[in-house]
Amino acid sequence: MEKTGFTANMLKMILISTILAVISLIGFTFLAESEALILAYFILFISFLTGYFLLKWGFDYYRIKYSFSLTFLVVAVFLYDLIILLTGATGLLFAISVFITPYLGVYVFGSIIESRKARIRFQREAKHALPLWRRLRATFYQLDGTMWFFMIFAFGYLILFMLTPIMLVLKEAFTPPVGGDWLTNFKTVLRTEKYVNFNPLVKDPVQVVRLPDGTCIIRAVGVSYGPVLNSLIIASIVTIVATLLGIIVAYVLARYTFPGHTLLRIMGLIPLFNTPFINAYVVKLIWSEAGPISHVFHWLTGCYLAVEGLIGVAVAQIFTFFPIVYLNAYTAFLNVDPSTEEQAENLGAKGFRLFRTVTFPLALPGIIAGSTLVFVFSLEDLGAPIVFNEKRLISYEIYSNLQNPRGMISPTTAALGVVLLILSLTAFLAIRNYVSMRSYAMISRGGRWKPRTRRPGLLGLLAIYLGVFPLVVFAMLPQTLVILMALGVFSPYKSGFNLVFTIPSNPLQYIETLLVDPLISRYIVNTILYAGVSIVIAVFLAISVGYSVSRLKIKRIPAILDALATSPLAIPGLVMALGYFYFFIGLSELLPSSIASIISPVSTAFEAWIVFIIAFSVRRLPYVVRSVFAGFQQVHEALEESAMNLGASRYKVVFGVILPFIIGYVLSGALLGFIYMATEVSTSVTFGGIRQDQAPLTFYMKDAITGAAGIGPYLVAAMGTLLIIVQLVIVVIIVFVFKQRYAFIGV
Repeated sequence: MEKTGFTANMLKMILISTILAVISLIGFTFLAESEALILAYFILFISFLTGYFLLKWGFDYYRIKYSFSLTFLVVAVFLYDLIILLTGATGLLFAISVFITPYLGVYVFGSIIESRKARIRFQREAKHALPLWRRLRATFYQLDGTMWFFMIFAFGYLILFMLTPIMLVLKEAFTPPVGGDWLTNFKTVLRTEKYVNFNPLVKDPVQVVRLPDGTCIIRAVGVSYGPVLNSLIIASIVTIVATLLGIIVAYVLARYTFPGHTLLRIMGLIPLFNTPFINAYVVKLIWSEAGPISHVFHWLTGCYLAVEGLIGVAVAQIFTFFPIVYLNAYTAFLNVDPSTEEQAENLGAKGFRLFRTVTFPLALPGIIAGSTLVFVFSLEDLGAPIVFNEKRLISYEIYSNLQNPRGMISPTTAALGVVLLILSLTAFLAIRNYVSMRSYAMISRGGRWKPRTRRPGLLGLLAIYLGVFPLVVFAMLPQTLVILMALGVFSPYKSGFNLVFTIPSNPLQYIETLLVDPLISRYIVNTILYAGVSIVIAVFLAISVGYSVSRLKIKRIPAILDALATSPLAIPGLVMALGYFYFFIGLSELLPSSIASIISPVSTAFEAWIVFIIAFSVRRLPYVVRSVFAGFQQVHEALEESAMNLGASRYKVVFGVILPFIIGYVLSGALLGFIYMATEVSTSVTFGGIRQDQAPLTFYMKDAITGAAGIGPYLVAAMGTLLIIVQLVIVVIIVFVFKQRYAFIGV
């Protein structure tokens, strides 16, 4: 009966939404533009308000709230409405917004009504609560000198070096040009054809080119709708495809046993190894007219295939980021309580129905967490756009404007950064309410279970060996070819319509060049120094955050600190780089000229290493915090209470009693943080261009790849190979020495 009522209410919503959408389309057809817009926005408001009346008519709000998929749909509707309003889209796009907005209205008004009821209930209970002076006394009892230091250091560092730069970007974005209002910059990036173009001149995503000799080449380049829409479209496509691929690989590995299972798991880890720029460069070669895909396509159609431009960026990002979904999905499938699946099977659910109704919904929070990270990482990715020379993306627009270090950055660039930040934070914060960025787990009576696995039938084995295995092999191909290029076996230069493979006389010559050439080894030394200092800061910051969050029993304060420490995952690196540019310019204006010249990015005496150390310690902090926090959770509070009762100070308890127990977690987090700092891109390539002598290795990798001549790509591949080796060693140490699970890859 309840399900029938919910379905009836959904039908009411669809009927009302359809009527409102049709009215808006009629208005755009027969009214003048100004009148049509007034009518459209009025209808959109009515559409949103309809959600309130649907609740009054008996719509069950809690069916949405307690369904992860329905709640995630609310997020998608909100993002779509936000984009429509910001970009000023009309016609069918606006009608779709009107059609889906009642659903958003139901959730928003339902949340408001629920919050009001909770506030009334709290006010009733507050009459019997402890007096304020007793609550303050209990609070200050927890805050001794060490705890005060931890909180002040953690809040101070994150507010100063994370929130303040972001606030400065916001301030600059809302600074109007002469004669403009405070929204002028946003109108420029959201309402002009340079950034948002719903009617591109070239609408054909595929171009057929015939050479003089009759050779046919099909170039898949995509359609450009301007940097803002391009970024959103690519991020959405990458997220959907990467999620599907990740779920397939994860489910096969989590639910089936077959000959080669262990090999497939190992192969599935190889795409996780982060090799900035050179990975996208190899993907570009694989999908070029001389690559293996092109030759198969030529055999089938008689034409060669070259994937370039926006489509090339999307392909590179899919193969770079799908392992994030794979790892999250694999963990989620393993954590599904077997008893729930067994009960469903006893009730008749089998095969795909069991997966659709039980397994997938239970694993969905972990899958969506990975998908959200893919969406955020795709939006902010800079490596693939640079390699494919695709300038029509938000990330490349910001990067190119930051390449003018001796002049001030345009406020329009700041507005682009704010748009990028809003999109990323919206997705991140929406998912954070339901899924922690730590591993998702379930609680079952009887402790940890043994995962349900079975042997597939003949058709299942054929699907695995002919489908999943080739998929994983193809996904690990970029890293494999990076190593072959570093050894001189694989050439970055094509010979006609063929990739070139040779047997070199000295396979290690390019790796030797990295180590002996002082101009190149300088970048490696810089990276080790910056990452080394940054990881020391990050570890101490992680201890401060982890201990405060796990031990403080003060309302909201631990949650706020935890959110601050985790949020760098969702803050685009280019926004942080832009913020540091404004931050250090503003700071230099407050200090004496001798110091100002050192910290100002527009000064010839600018010391860029200061920015690198701060940026690395903030941007990669979540990886360290997560590991350290997990360690503190493993140590029972009774242990430290016993030590304090015997006279030990909290400082001695933390560093003398608890730290030895969690040293494995601390070192694990430090190793993860170090490698992610060494492969950081956004700050490195922007500020590295200001002081090239102080730049880290990712700046050199970008420079050598974009030059794409001589032995530059070989040397970048050698750097990528060294990074793969370092990451492999770190994975082995984390998994086999510290007995911990390897984290997802970052950017």
